[in-house]
Amino acid sequence: MFRFKDTFLPLNRTVCNSLTEIYGVGLQRALYATASFGYSAYYSINLVNHYYFESMAAFLKKNFSLEDRLKFIIKNRFFLFRDLGLVKVKRYDVGLPNRGQRTHTNSQTPRRNRIF
Repeated sequence: MFRFKDTFLPLNRTVCNSLTEIYGVGLQRALYATASFGYSAYYSINLVNHYYFESMAAFLKKNFSLEDRLKFIIKNRFFLFRDLGLVKVKRYDVGLPNRGQRTHTNSQTPRRNRIF
């Protein structure tokens, strides 16, 4: 069982698909990491030993903001936008869509799906 901080990676997938379970690593970053270590996109994570996995995890930590650091950055950006008084954050706080979606006929849908 491979573990990256608090995330357990599934063993029945390819290396790329397993790495995408890490917060902040999408498919493109996973493909970049596997290609830099010489693995194919279809290589199974069951065949990777712990040394290569730990070196791949160190590579990801060095080159990208992941997990806690990325959450901290996003939270600070959100507080900065709130301090600036952006309309996007005000609409987010009320529970309305903030990317130009229609609210005339379907305004109750985003209000039901409130995060907070």
